[in-house]
Amino acid sequence: MTGAVRAESLKAGGYSKASATAKDVEEAAAFAVTAQAAKMNPKAKSRLELVRVLAAQRQVVAGTNYRLKLQVKVNGAVEQADAVVWGQPWKKTAPWKLTSWEWEPAR
Repeated sequence: MTGAVRAESLKAGGYSKASATAKDVEEAAAFAVTAQAAKMNPKAKSRLELVRVLAAQRQVVAGTNYRLKLQVKVNGAVEQADAVVWGQPWKKTAPWKLTSWEWEPAR
């Protein structure tokens, strides 16, 4: 059935798949890691680095929510986390906000 549109892509206000390498997704991911690193323990200077975006979804809501599955390094150890970043990249001041960060359970 060519040309068919999946029902989930028509869901108003819902998330849709986004390219993990899209510029806005990469910007949201970089912000998420920086914001989380600042929350972890700013005095101890825990080292948190983005390795790559494993998966991404977008939701348009007076800006854009980015639901991200991230691979990060925490003091050199590779971990995974799920983050949600809300953004209005057209704003000059504070265009991004980290709304959630959850670590994936260790395997």
